[in-house]
Amino acid sequence: MKTLNSAAYTAPVIMRANRRTDFELAIRGEVAVLYRVARRMVRSPEEAEDLVQTTLMRAFGAWARFDGQHLRSWLIRILRNENLMRVRSSQRMEMAELQEDSAVDEGFWDEVVWRDHADRVLDALDSIPMEFRMTVMLCDVEQLSYEDAARILEIPIGTVRSRLSRGRAMIRAIVLKERR
Repeated sequence: MKTLNSAAYTAPVIMRANRRTDFELAIRGEVAVLYRVARRMVRSPEEAEDLVQTTLMRAFGAWARFDGQHLRSWLIRILRNENLMRVRSSQRMEMAELQEDSAVDEGFWDEVVWRDHADRVLDALDSIPMEFRMTVMLCDVEQLSYEDAARILEIPIGTVRSRLSRGRAMIRAIVLKERR
């Protein structure tokens, strides 16, 4: 009968524990950011929590492959991709149901007095199309660089600037219209 070397069996457990601890320490400051971004994507606190949880599970699974650079961008990209997969899955389900039934500017924040108009601005942000909403959210609300936003959204930096300008203009128009 062979004797078991206990050191050979404890090493993988210690490595797994260190991996989990490293991950937890690294993402601790990013969870609130992920939740805010998710909240703007799905518009429901419960869905946002689910999306963040799924994102963190995916990120932990890929932690060994993460290069250590741009953690926030990496996490938000995973969040975005998870949301896109949910939307696509939901659309496929809706299509299946239908088939069964039948045989859907840089000075922007200076212009808006944030404390007095935060609710209006956030409501306006929620009402603009997703591609503009995400760009404004990442650059203005989360204060990521244009480069990081371009990396997350997988678009050229010029497109980030264009969407940001147009998104801000849409929000400005909505907020000003509500004032009247």
